[in-house]
Amino acid sequence: MFTASNPIMLFMRRLRRPNSNTLLLLAIVLGLATAAAVWLFQQGITFFNRLFTGFLAETLLSPIIGALAIVVSLALAGAIVGWIMEHFIGEERHHGVAGIMESVAMSGGRLRYQRIPFKAIASALSLGAGASVGPEDPSVQIGSNLGSFIGQRLHLSDEQMRLLVAAGGAAAIAAAFKAPIAGVFFALEVILNGSFETRSFGVVVLAAVVSSALTQAIEPAAEMGPFNYTLGSVAEIPLFIPLGIILGIVSAYFIRAVYWQHDWWHHHVHLPRPAKTALAGALVGIVAIFLPQIMGAGRDTMSSVLSGEANFSLGLLLILGVVKLLVTTVSMGGGFVGGIFAPTLFVGTMLGAAYGQVMQATVGGKEGNPQVYAIAGMAAVMAGVVRCPITAIMLVFELTNDYRLILPIMLSTVICVFMAERLAPNGMYEQGLRNKGVFLPVGREVDLMQGVMVGEVMTKPAPSIVETATLLDLREALHTSQSRSVCVVDEKGSLNGIVTMSDLQNAYRSDMNGATTVANIFTHDPVTVAADDALWTAVKIMGLREFGRLPVVDRQTGALVGLVSRHAVVRAYNIVVERRLQDQHTAEHIRLNALTGGHVFEFHIKPNSPVAGKRVADVHWPQESVVAAIQRGRKQLIPHGDTEIKAGDLLTLIADPDLKTVLNDLLT
Repeated sequence: MFTASNPIMLFMRRLRRPNSNTLLLLAIVLGLATAAAVWLFQQGITFFNRLFTGFLAETLLSPIIGALAIVVSLALAGAIVGWIMEHFIGEERHHGVAGIMESVAMSGGRLRYQRIPFKAIASALSLGAGASVGPEDPSVQIGSNLGSFIGQRLHLSDEQMRLLVAAGGAAAIAAAFKAPIAGVFFALEVILNGSFETRSFGVVVLAAVVSSALTQAIEPAAEMGPFNYTLGSVAEIPLFIPLGIILGIVSAYFIRAVYWQHDWWHHHVHLPRPAKTALAGALVGIVAIFLPQIMGAGRDTMSSVLSGEANFSLGLLLILGVVKLLVTTVSMGGGFVGGIFAPTLFVGTMLGAAYGQVMQATVGGKEGNPQVYAIAGMAAVMAGVVRCPITAIMLVFELTNDYRLILPIMLSTVICVFMAERLAPNGMYEQGLRNKGVFLPVGREVDLMQGVMVGEVMTKPAPSIVETATLLDLREALHTSQSRSVCVVDEKGSLNGIVTMSDLQNAYRSDMNGATTVANIFTHDPVTVAADDALWTAVKIMGLREFGRLPVVDRQTGALVGLVSRHAVVRAYNIVVERRLQDQHTAEHIRLNALTGGHVFEFHIKPNSPVAGKRVADVHWPQESVVAAIQRGRKQLIPHGDTEIKAGDLLTLIADPDLKTVLNDLLT
C-alpha cells in the first residue's frame, strides 16, 4: 500500500546514495542552515554585549566602582566561559579550525557536533563581554559541524563528508564577514589543505553563495567601503615591500606569542579553569580601561581608521597594534573562545596606518596615504598568521568593496607571507597540529606514483657493454642481465647509446658470421632520465616514444647510474601500496588516540618473542590494555581470541601509559 510516508522514505534513501545533484542539494541546505546558525550566533554576541558591557559594567557597576567595572565584568564572563568549557566541552581532540583540518585529513570529517551549541554560547559570551578574539573561528566550527552532522546522519562516504565539512566552513565565513569569495578560498586553502577539485569547488561555492544571500537578506551588509583612496603613482608600489617585510616579522611573532601564552597558562597557572579564564578576563579588562579599542573584534575602530574619521596619532596606532596582539594572546591562552582572523585584521590595520603616516611624512604629496597602507596591512597580517594569502586578499577586497588597491594588497601580502615563513615556517593552524604530532601534507596526490622517484626502482648498476664488443658478446650480456636491452658505453664508462635484442636479431640476419660490432648497430644519443625525476615522467616518455627502457644518468655529471624499465612500474606500485598502508596506519593511530584517550603502543614481534606462535587469547595481557590491530605484511587484521600472533607481525595495543615496561617485557 502506498502511504504518504513513502515519498519521504524514498527521498531519504536517495540522499544516502548521493550523486552530484544530491550533493548540490545538500550544499544548499547546508548554506541555509549555516547562515541561520551564524546569524543566531551573532545575535548571541549582541545580547551578551548588552548584558555584560552595557548593563553590568556601565549601568550597574560603573556608578559604584568606576573604571574597574569593565575589569569585574570581563572577569565574571571569563569565569562563566571557563565553567562552560570545563563541564560541557572538556578536552578536545578536534579543537578549532586546526581540529577541523585534522578531522578532514585523518578521519573523514567526522566531528563531535553535539558539543557545538555549548562552544557557540561560550564564544558569544567571550566576544560579547569584550575578550580580544574574533567571531570567525566559532562560525567556521558551526558551519563545519553542521556539514559533519548532515554527513554522519545520512551515512555518507568520507569523501562526501569532507566536502560538506569544507562547504560548511565556506558558508560560515560567507555569513560571518558577508564575503562569499573569501569563504570559498578559505575552504580550499585551509580546510581542504590546498586541494582543488571541480566537484569540491562547485559544492563549496554553492554553499557559500546561498549562505551569503540569506545573511544579506536578513541583515544587509554594513560595508567598510568603498573608500576614495588610490595610489598616488606607480612609483608608490615599491613602498609596500618594506611594509610586507615588517608585517611578516610581526606575523611570525604573533604565531609564536599565541603558543607561548598557551603553554605558559597551561604549565604555570595552576588554577581551576573558571578561575584561570577569569584572571585572563581581568587582565584584558585592566588594559581596556586605558585602551577600550582593543576589546572584542574591533570592527568599529578599524572602520574609523580606514575611513579617516579616527585621527589617531602615530604613537597611538603603534600602541593599539602591539597591545591588541598581546591581549589577543592572553585571551586565547587564558581560555576565552574565539578566532584569530579579526585580531589579525585589527593589528594589520593599525600597523599599516602607522607605516602610512611615516610614508606620508617622508614622501609627502599624494603618495603615502595612511589608509591605503592600512588596507594592505589588513590582508598582509592575516595571510602571514594563517597562511592563506588568497583568502586574505579576497576577504579584504570584499570587506572594503574597492578593487583599485588590489596590486599593493597583493604585493604586501606575498612579501609578508614570504618573510613570515622564513621566521615561523608553520602558520597558526599548522603549528597547532604539529604541536600534537600531526603533520599534514599540502594538497592531494594527483597520481599514486607521483611521489616515487626513478632512483627508487631503477636497476643499478645498469647492464652495459662497450661499443667495441662483438655480437656474441652482446648476446651473452643480454642473456646474463636477463634483459632485452643494455646500455652502450665507451672505454671511460660514459653513456654513448643503447642496444636492444631487436638490434641484435636484425644484425644476425645480415651478418651470419657475427663479425659486426656493437658500434655498428646501437642507437646513439638515447633519451635519458635522472635518478631524482618522478617515475611518472619516465613512464610518460616510454609511452610516447614506445620505449621499453630508459638509461638513468646523473644530472650533474651525466654519468650512467642505472636503467629504468616498464617492470619498474610494477615495483613502484608496490612501493605506493606500502606507503598508503603506512598512511592509513598513522591515521588509525590518531583515531584510536582520539576515541579512547589511551596511549597507542606498537611492537614488532621477533622470532624469539615470548608471544610468537601463540593465540591472542593465550597471552596473559595486563589489565587496562587491548590489542587493537595486527599488521601482517600488507594486510591489516582485526584480532580475535583465536588469531595467532606470528613473527614479523606489528601489534598495535591501546593501554595505560604506565604499562609500557610491562608490555615491553611481555612482547620482546
